[in-house]
Amino acid sequence: MNPKGKPHIVRVFWSKRVKQQNRQIWPLTILSTVVISVISVQAQEKPKDLADLSLEDLMNVKVTSVARKEQKLSHAPAAVYVITQEDIRRSGVTNIPDALRMAPGVDVAQISASTWAISIRGFADHFADKVLVLVDGRSVYSASFSGVYWDAQDVPLEDIDRIEVIRGPGGTVWGANAVNGVINIITKKASETQGGLVTTTGGSQQKAQGLLQYGGKAGTTGEYRAFARYSTLGDGQFPNGAQAADGWLIAHGGFRSDWQLSQRDTMTVEGDLLADQAGETVTEVFSNTLQSATFNYKTRLHSGNIMGHWSRTLSGNSDLSLQAYYDDYTIHQDGFIDSRRTFDLDFHHHFALNERNDIVWGLGYRVSADNFMPGFSLSLLPPRRTDNLFSSFLQDEIKITKSLWFTLGAKLEHNAYTNFATESGAQLLWTPTQHQAAWLSVMRAIRQPDRADTDTQADLAIIPLPNGLPGVVHLTTNPLLAGEERVVSLQAGYRKQINSRLTVYLATFGNFYADLTTLESGSPFFAATPRPHIVLPVLGDDKGSAVSAGGEVFLTWNATRRWHITPEYSLNTLDVGHTENSNDLNLQRLENQLAKHKVGFRSVLSLPHNLECDNTINYVSRLPVGIPAYTRFDTRLGWKASERTEISIVGQNLLSPRHPEFFDSFTIHNTAAQRSVFGKITWRF
Repeated sequence: MNPKGKPHIVRVFWSKRVKQQNRQIWPLTILSTVVISVISVQAQEKPKDLADLSLEDLMNVKVTSVARKEQKLSHAPAAVYVITQEDIRRSGVTNIPDALRMAPGVDVAQISASTWAISIRGFADHFADKVLVLVDGRSVYSASFSGVYWDAQDVPLEDIDRIEVIRGPGGTVWGANAVNGVINIITKKASETQGGLVTTTGGSQQKAQGLLQYGGKAGTTGEYRAFARYSTLGDGQFPNGAQAADGWLIAHGGFRSDWQLSQRDTMTVEGDLLADQAGETVTEVFSNTLQSATFNYKTRLHSGNIMGHWSRTLSGNSDLSLQAYYDDYTIHQDGFIDSRRTFDLDFHHHFALNERNDIVWGLGYRVSADNFMPGFSLSLLPPRRTDNLFSSFLQDEIKITKSLWFTLGAKLEHNAYTNFATESGAQLLWTPTQHQAAWLSVMRAIRQPDRADTDTQADLAIIPLPNGLPGVVHLTTNPLLAGEERVVSLQAGYRKQINSRLTVYLATFGNFYADLTTLESGSPFFAATPRPHIVLPVLGDDKGSAVSAGGEVFLTWNATRRWHITPEYSLNTLDVGHTENSNDLNLQRLENQLAKHKVGFRSVLSLPHNLECDNTINYVSRLPVGIPAYTRFDTRLGWKASERTEISIVGQNLLSPRHPEFFDSFTIHNTAAQRSVFGKITWRF
């Protein structure tokens, strides 16, 4: 489902500095958490949970997003991290953005109650346009305004099997917009969710959240599940403590069915309907009066989709699949109405050509039509447009020796904006022993232009001028100037299971970007309507460049049979520039909104009497734009009252009453992440 938004080229203009906020960090709280965890580890029958998995089990987790075929995590030549269902349950999170905080190299910052800036290895923004996000292989990347709108991605957390996070380009198999990474949310099969499920959540900030779900048999060869879900989030506060109006309401229903058509053929059909309403405090320009105002506004989204996926096993080392989906949404935001209908067809085939060559290839077609009604200050011209996308890809994994593999891949696409586009990559994997692997890769990826890059007319701001006339900053985008944003990425990584208790993961990268979007100022001129004013023109162009570098390191340590610890550290640096004939000043914002350092520590502890104590500490360094560094401490205490009933109490952001994580995003005024406590009851029948 595609959600609400603003054009990404517009968003780069608007940011405000927020006042720094004094916060206390309680080292004694953190220390006491660790001490209590150590004291509580006692010998008892080992429970079947995350801490029960051996490190070899974790290394052998199957992933499918790296090469669009099933492979062991230890054999994937990429920086990939898997967030499991058990990770999600033990974390106590209530939405997907908070779950993504567990992945190294992923930047998650809350803007308001219903909006986030989520990116991989930099370029964070409300409209982060360099991360491709999929739900069961269905793209949820906005076709109107580049990026993903996370408030509309409301997959029930209990139904997620895993979230595969690829840090680095994935364009050779997934296509355009997988520039800095891919996030693939994979849901459970219907056979894994049989019977009834009821959850209810309530507390200080999460006013109410509930899920009603039932799964059963569909004839003799199929299973299904159907769910209804609601969520209400109360109004938050601004960073200065003043009351905000960013409450959020979701009503969501859906189903999934899986069918074993024959010994070789399987079919999945799934779909959902969603209604979303969220409050925001915005500052808008009204083009008809050339005035600006700050006020509270309610956005509304109605969306639905249906998807079918057919797979056939041809032999032990050959399979093919065909997937089709239809997506329809209408969004009311900032005075405009954006309606879009998308149909997508995707075919891919995996086979072993011989003992050395393992090949995956595929074809794709997508058609998307929109209807855009102008808002307070934003128009897309023409208001209606239909775009087609054709694609094909080929990837060959070549076995050189028993311990050395070389993978070559390329993707060719034809889009409505730049015609033909290519993406390519090469990966080298070396596994000198069963418990270690090293890999190198060189990848080229692109972000293709969208509607907003080529068809935008928008008044961005009103500035008083010395001559007494208002100056109106007016943005115009030009299809002749909107090109592909490109990256060449060099990566290296290493994984090693040091012993039966400890595994280390290391990844480094250097990314070289070209043709990034810039805003070029034009010559001012006088306009008489709707009243006399000076137009300060801003033109979209692609004269920017950037170099980023950094890496991630994290450990998986089974301290005891009942205590699982994951510390991690991420480093990211960014240096931006532009061509000599550019007068753009906005690229600097990319450096100003980058958190250079991130440190995380997760502790998952199983206590006696079916109790669970889980703690997460995350430190994020300051954003130069004016957001101070913060430390976030979340904790969960759970009790498995029976095989069918689970009760938990969760505390989030416990170290301070509130803290900002991001700045104002275009028209939206940022609110603070607040301290909150809530309880949850889960009952299965």
